[in-house]
Amino acid sequence: LLAKLTQAGIPCTYVFVNALSYAMANVTKVFMGAAAIMANGAVLSRIGTAIVAMTATSQNVPVIFCCETYKLCERVQLDSIVSNELGNPEMLASSSIRSIQPLSDWKQTPGLKLLNLRYDLTPMKYVGMVITEVGMIPATAVPALLREYRREDGMTQLLE
Repeated sequence: LLAKLTQAGIPCTYVFVNALSYAMANVTKVFMGAAAIMANGAVLSRIGTAIVAMTATSQNVPVIFCCETYKLCERVQLDSIVSNELGNPEMLASSSIRSIQPLSDWKQTPGLKLLNLRYDLTPMKYVGMVITEVGMIPATAVPALLREYRREDGMTQLLE
């Protein structure tokens, strides 16, 4: 998404999450992609998306998700733990700086486990708008759009 926006001439800023609240003071809109949008309007996306949406909302910056309609999901998800994918824990333990490897021996530390979640869930109250190929819709309209697609699928099956 970032590459496409910059190629279109839209000025963008990409920051690490620890600089998020500082950078948000100069942001006019937040655009993010979605892996899925649940029937309750919650957005499943890469880890860190929820904190970006929450920070933006707290500073009255509009949060806009870009998502194709085939990613709208009938499921309702309330948290990021259930039905998530786990990444390799070694990715959390490694550092790009070879001399700094504070968790290099994490497997030998009793009681220490590394949890590398791939996705997080952004609650609907932090989703300002969803842009799809059918237009812009509020997150509250996801159930209605799902219902319309279900109706179209049913009519298609009846006609066959």
